[in-house]
Formats: sequence, C-alpha cells, structure tokens
Amino acid sequence: MLPVLDFVIIAAYLALCVIIGVKVGGKATDTASYFNSKGTIPWWAISLSIVAAETSMLTVISIPVVAYKGSLVFLQIVAGYVVGRILVSFLMLPHYFSGEQQTAYTFFRQRFGDKFRKTMSATFLVTRLFADGIRIFAAAIPIKIITGFDYPVSIAIMGGLSLLYSFYGGLKSVIWIDVLQLIVYLSGGVFIVFQIFFGAPGPVFGDLMEAGKLAVVTLPTSFGDIFFTDYNLIGAVLGGMFLTLASHGTDQLIVQKLLACGDLKQARKALIGSGIFVFFQFGLFLTVGLMLWTFHGGAEIAALGLANQDELLLDYIAMHVPVGITGLIIAGLFAAAMSTVTGSLSALSSSTLFDLFPSLAERPDAMSWSRGAMVVWATIFVLFATAFSLYFKSGDPIVIIALRIAGFTYGALLGAFFVGRFTTVGTVAAYAGFFTTIVVMAVVITLSMFVYKTGLAFPWYTAIGSAIYVATALLVDKLHPAGKG
Repeated sequence: MLPVLDFVIIAAYLALCVIIGVKVGGKATDTASYFNSKGTIPWWAISLSIVAAETSMLTVISIPVVAYKGSLVFLQIVAGYVVGRILVSFLMLPHYFSGEQQTAYTFFRQRFGDKFRKTMSATFLVTRLFADGIRIFAAAIPIKIITGFDYPVSIAIMGGLSLLYSFYGGLKSVIWIDVLQLIVYLSGGVFIVFQIFFGAPGPVFGDLMEAGKLAVVTLPTSFGDIFFTDYNLIGAVLGGMFLTLASHGTDQLIVQKLLACGDLKQARKALIGSGIFVFFQFGLFLTVGLMLWTFHGGAEIAALGLANQDELLLDYIAMHVPVGITGLIIAGLFAAAMSTVTGSLSALSSSTLFDLFPSLAERPDAMSWSRGAMVVWATIFVLFATAFSLYFKSGDPIVIIALRIAGFTYGALLGAFFVGRFTTVGTVAAYAGFFTTIVVMAVVITLSMFVYKTGLAFPWYTAIGSAIYVATALLVDKLHPAGKG
C-alpha cells in the first residue's frame, strides 16, 4: 500500500486529466467534431498522441522486462517502425487525403462494395478488441499493486476511468491528454534511470557490457534464423516495417488521428515525427530495464517474488521511489493507460458508426449513438480483459503477447489495402484473399505460440499474412476474372 500523499497525488492528477480533457475537448455537437476535429490540432500534438496511443502502458511496464531478460535488440524492431512510417507517409497517406474519408476503410466501399468495407471494419474491431483488452489488463496491473484489489476489480476501475473524458469531449480531448500524460510518464522513466545509475555501488556499464546486455544488433547465423528467431537484424527490421505499415496505415486507431491533421503535409510531419520520437522512447524504457537488472544484481525475475513478470517496474516504483514522486509516476501510468484506451474507444466507435451502421451517423440523434457506442465498447473491453487475466497464461512479456495477437488480422488488413489500391482484382478475389489469410495465420500463430517453441518469429506475422493475401487474391482473380466489381 502506498502512503496517503501518493494516493492524494494520484487522485488529483486523474481528476486534472478529466477536467483538462473536458475543457480542451469542449462539447462536441456533431459526429465530425466528435471523431475528427480536422485541422484544429497542431501536427506535433497529434504526433505525440500517436506515440502515446501505440506504446503507453505496454511500453512503460513491459518493455523494461524485455531488456531485463535480454538486451537492447528490441531496437531493431523499432528501427523497422521508423522505416514503416516513412513508407506509410508516401505510399498510403495520399490516398486518405484524396477525398472525403471518415475512417480508414471508407475507400473499400467504392473499390469492393459496402459489404467488404464492413468486413474490413469488423476485422479492425476484433483486432482492437484483443489488443486493447490486453492493454486494459496491463493498465490494471498498477491498480492491483498499489491497492491490493484483484484483477477483475482493477480492470473495472480502469475501464470506468477511461470512459470519462472521451465520452464527453471525443478525439480532441484524447489527443491533448495524450500529450500531457506522455510528458509525465517519460519524466518518470528518466527519474528511475538516474536514480539507479547514480545510486549503483559499482560500474554500471562494465557489468552490463560483460553480461552482453548492451547488444543492439543480432545477426542471423543461418537462413532459418531470419524467420524463426524473434530478434535478428533482417527479420526484426522487415517485420517491424510491415507491422507499422498495417498499424499506422490501415488501423483506424492511428489513421483517425492522422485524418485529424486536416491535410497531407501536416499528417506526414506528424507520422514521421512520431517514428523518430518512438525510437528514443523505446530506448528509454529498455534502459530502465537494464537499470533494474543492475539494481537486482542480475537476478532471475522468478526469484524476485513477483506474481507477474510485468510487475517488475511497478514493484520498484512502489518500494524504492521517494514518496510523492511515486504518486506522480503511477499517476502518469494511469493517465497513459487511460489515453491509450480512450483513443481506441474513439476509433472503435467511429468505425462502428460510419462503417458498420452508416445510417446511424445520419440521424438527428447521431451524437447519442456515438456516445452509446463508446459505453458498449468500454464494457466489452472490461469483460475481455477480465477473461484474459483469469485464463490466459504465458511466459512472454505482455507487450510481446499483444504484438503476436495483432498478427492474426494485421496481414489481412494490409493485404486488402495493397490489393485495393495497387491492383485491379475483383471482389471475389479480395474476399478469397481475406479468408485464406485469416485461416492460415490463425493456424501458423497458434502453432508458433502453443505447440512449437521455435515457430515463426512474431515480427514476421504481418509480412507473411499480407503476402498470403496478395498472392491468393491475384491467383483467384486470374482463375475467376468474372468476380470483378
């Protein structure tokens, strides 16, 4: 249990986030301002919001575990993230600003019909449900640590907090609170690095170097290593690149924020800027993991008495960070989690309204339906995260689990975009590519995660999935050209 001062700071900070979120968001009067706010937010704020939305809580509590158990080789994947953003900026973003785009999936209606658009939107909804259900579980970990509540109660608390300011102010509130919370939790990471580094009794870098913890690049030792080891230079960079092509080029969570920039030039600046910033952010929290390894003398996580390996950083914060600063850091974690989840709530609700049930967006009471969709999705998130906490067990850090799960559908989303934008294949071929990719990747990922310990490395999931989609669609279109439409 934390001291009273820390609880006061946490409560005050969370209240401040809600107040600021409502204030800057204003009262949205229509669905366009609620889900978009085109051109009214500067690109740099959207850039920081993208970073917060994609990494926040998972990065803060789980990336240090990756470095604690290994080294800095995860940065190879992050380098792929940067390359992927550049490609998205020049290959995919122009299409989103070529006409009136309400969501990332609007163009599918003209290309393959409204049913296909709804299929892609539903795929996104399922992807976000799994990925963000895990994020809510991650967000509940600090609540469990400092209050002693079990995971279901902690998850319900986080789900309720996440709904507060997004329900009222919409996307504009989400983006500006993202900026605030990112500054706070990064400051916490910097504090921990300096506290451990300057408090260490011996030479920190010498011990890390001797243990091989400072390695950044891992070269494959065989052709098989490229595809079957998670962290090697070729697989990591290419895998990170394709993952970003999907997550930042086809995922409504990110595309919604890029559309809020108002024009292509500002969106490119926001996206490429987020890539540079995210590289340094991952570097910071990997360094936090190395400092924790130094602090614990290189002990195995199992020997530290933690119920969950993702409690590593939180345990240090609760036990060794000074009173007051502890409260501020944990408050930053809460805010980070809230912003990540609220960004997803906004994206899911907009896709539900505009893609799945477009007639609702044209009703006089569309705002009520929009807010109702947020309540429904928040409830679904809580239920899924609770089930995840009770039944799913894995030896991997939670951030790796989230990346693996995204692989089930990201390949299909990216493949559909490539086929729709850069080929002339018909609707039948597009559906064939979609269903084939989902089935094959479900089998591959299930075998890799639960049957073979050395299965296909997770960075390749999206790349392989998109390749299966494109190849299947082109083949079916050649065999069934009558399916164009």
